[in-house]
Amino acid sequence: MIASIKEWIIFIIVGAFIINIVDMILPDSKVKPYINLVCNFIFVFMIISPLVSVFSNNMSLEDTILKKMNEYSKLYVDSYNDLANKTNNESLSKGYEDGLKAVLQLKLDEYGYELDDLKMNGSEIETIKIKEKNSNNDNKKDIQSNDTEKEEEVFKSSSELNLKEGKIKEDLIKVLNISIGDIEID
Repeated sequence: MIASIKEWIIFIIVGAFIINIVDMILPDSKVKPYINLVCNFIFVFMIISPLVSVFSNNMSLEDTILKKMNEYSKLYVDSYNDLANKTNNESLSKGYEDGLKAVLQLKLDEYGYELDDLKMNGSEIETIKIKEKNSNNDNKKDIQSNDTEKEEEVFKSSSELNLKEGKIKEDLIKVLNISIGDIEID
């Protein structure tokens, strides 16, 4: 923690130094105030960007928003379902499930996957099954390639696939607060 604060302070000092050098080098003209304004915006962004990452727990802004939307929707549906149970009305669990599927599809589109199945128990997620969008690409192989080329393609695609699957599982765990055992990838 102290090391990251030290790096942040050094980053700010170096940024301030560079902005002052740019200010001294620029000749006095009508454009200089605009360039200074842009440099100041960059400097403010340099100061604020580490603070944003501290508050987002090393998650991208999109993932943080998706997580907050999911948590809010879950609380809303739970409170509405409690009210519906007390008044004998229908619950919103289907609406929550549809909204959750839409949020999941946004996240899965980034990785080239699609939602295959989602099993829920009330507002809790039991299992998520996802699959690759274009799973029939394996059928389109080059007939003239030799065995070593095929082995290299299989090795390369399987290692890339493992990295992609690990990243998507990690993101889904962060966004949805579920365990890794609840995610199945075909």
